[in-house]
Amino acid sequence: MSMYTTAQLLAANEQKFKFDPLFLRLFFRESYPFTTEKVYLSQIPGLVNMALYVSPIVSGEVIRSRGGSTSEFTPGYVKPKHEVNPQMTLRRLPDEDPQNLADPAYRRRRIIMQNMRDEELAIAQVEEMQAVSAVLKGKYTMTGEAFDPVEVDMGRSEENNITQSGGTEWSKRDKSTYDPTDDIEAYALNASGVVNIIVFDPKGWALFRSFKAVREKLDTRRGSHSELETAVKDLGKAVSYKGMYLRHATGDRQG
Repeated sequence: MSMYTTAQLLAANEQKFKFDPLFLRLFFRESYPFTTEKVYLSQIPGLVNMALYVSPIVSGEVIRSRGGSTSEFTPGYVKPKHEVNPQMTLRRLPDEDPQNLADPAYRRRRIIMQNMRDEELAIAQVEEMQAVSAVLKGKYTMTGEAFDPVEVDMGRSEENNITQSGGTEWSKRDKSTYDPTDDIEAYALNASGVVNIIVFDPKGWALFRSFKAVREKLDTRRGSHSELETAVKDLGKAVSYKGMYLRHATGDRQG
């Protein structure tokens, strides 16, 4: 006899795994499937010469087209493995009749479905790890069992990698008089690309907002049409939006 003839499920709680593919969402929004084993990466310079004033009676000169460089690599396959054992313990799903768990065929299907969800999450974490490394270092390395390490270099300028040292560290600055956004504007000015967002880890965000100049100018009321935003919103989430500062979006990656 089924338990649902005399019992009713009121609620079910499941512990959530903190994960948000922030870097994939922000910096790698598109994906391109390949039908070939090898993948090609092309880099085209983004500089374009300014147009010049010319005389209508003087013939112009052809401007050399932008060149580029192409690299190829063979990506590794990402396939986590999980055991399919009908004897393993299963968590009962909401509205699931416990009597069904006694059927070996049903248990096998449930285990496979559970493994597929876990494997999709495992693959997503690998993709996010590659995205983080690509943003922070301009390259990432694929390595694993029976797979020789392959480094994918995106050709980003090393000058975009900034290290605070020699007394320039924010941790050594006077929190009441120093404005760290002067450094941020200098970094953005010298960067080879457009800088329009800042991502902090929890320690970096705590250090940044410890400066008096930041607390005075940080606008935490944008991003909502119906409620007042504060700098402590989204606590506990993997990613928390913190506000606007001098028209530059700031974010905090927790974890």
